Amino acid sequence: MEDIRYFQKMMATIKNYLPTIVTMGNLACGFGAIALIINNELAYAAWLVILAMIFDGLDGQVARLTKTTIVWGAHLDTLADMITFGLVPAFLIGRLGALSAPVAVWFVCFFYTLSAAIRLAKFESKSSSSGSKRSKYFTGLPSTLAGGTAASLILLDSYLKTTLNIQAVSTCLPCVIFILGILMLSKIPYIRVVDLVGSKRDPVSLLITSVLFFTLLVFFILYPSIMLALGFCVYILIGLGKHGIFRKRAIHIV
Repeated sequence: MEDIRYFQKMMATIKNYLPTIVTMGNLACGFGAIALIINNELAYAAWLVILAMIFDGLDGQVARLTKTTIVWGAHLDTLADMITFGLVPAFLIGRLGALSAPVAVWFVCFFYTLSAAIRLAKFESKSSSSGSKRSKYFTGLPSTLAGGTAASLILLDSYLKTTLNIQAVSTCLPCVIFILGILMLSKIPYIRVVDLVGSKRDPVSLLITSVLFFTLLVFFILYPSIMLALGFCVYILIGLGKHGIFRKRAIHIV
């Protein structure tokens, strides 16, 4: 009987810590990415950032499914995001030019990291003090998606250099990461993809969405580097086109 109670207690403890264990996967990806950047394995480091996005999306879902949380779990999630999506993308871009990268490029990389830090600090402060209903939109580009965009463009750059010997992407990346920093601090609303996927639809719309999803999945399997970069860029441009370009009020900095 005591063994059964001990087992039940252990399982309850594991259940409570399960979301945090998933968050640790995010942090492990960030640490691994830094190690790979040091060894100049930028493409593998970028893939770890993409993997970290999955962990970052899962921890909240796991917490809601298990209805469990621990006090410091949210703080750990913010710290993990800062490392994986705030520091790693900046060093990916900086390291792309190796030691010959101009000082201006490193200043741009620092601006990106600073933008991510400010955004995450504001988000955590708002989360701890606000009891308001969860919005369907992010205010500004989330650091997770900003980091994923930078990582996807690193993968696209590696693919184009290897297959077509095209250097154009790496030339544009410092400008792109500067724009990503601005978007993180902006008030442009970006829809939550999870809510978009989970929204109720009529059968025809559901069928069209399903066909589109599987079509994109096939293209992703065939050309992952291209499809990832395309997906992130389309998401950012939709936000800019819908709320930024046509509503100038949305683009001012917080």
